[in-house]
Amino acid sequence: MKNAIVVILLIGAFMLSAGCNNLPSQPGSSTNSLTTSPTDSVPLESAVTITVAEKDPIYNTLDVTFAGGNGQVQVKDIDVVFTGSDGTTVTKKLNPVKGETVTFQGTKGTDKVVAYANYFNGKRYKVIDQLVETRTREPAVTNK
Repeated sequence: MKNAIVVILLIGAFMLSAGCNNLPSQPGSSTNSLTTSPTDSVPLESAVTITVAEKDPIYNTLDVTFAGGNGQVQVKDIDVVFTGSDGTTVTKKLNPVKGETVTFQGTKGTDKVVAYANYFNGKRYKVIDQLVETRTREPAVTNK
């Protein structure tokens, strides 16, 4: 009988340590978090620039554009990951051609854009991680 109790206690301990406890996860532990984290340090000779435009105030579309850089010829492609305030996630490939753009359908809330540059040598750098808020339209100014 004592051996059975010890075995049950050990199994329970293993289940708790493995996360098999059906307890709710901690707030903010989602992988689709709308918080930013630091980008990678890219060597100067491999650096590229990617721009994230303001969201269109009417349609909420969001453009991400490749702007070139010292490492442009070293980049195979760029993975751009869009996460909307509603939790939707869309990934698109951006070609490393100056002026190349991908467009995402944003939300009316704050969205997140992360871009990973994939190099021919196998390296991958996170070069963009930013939040994009909805831009409000300015009211028309009338002169009296």
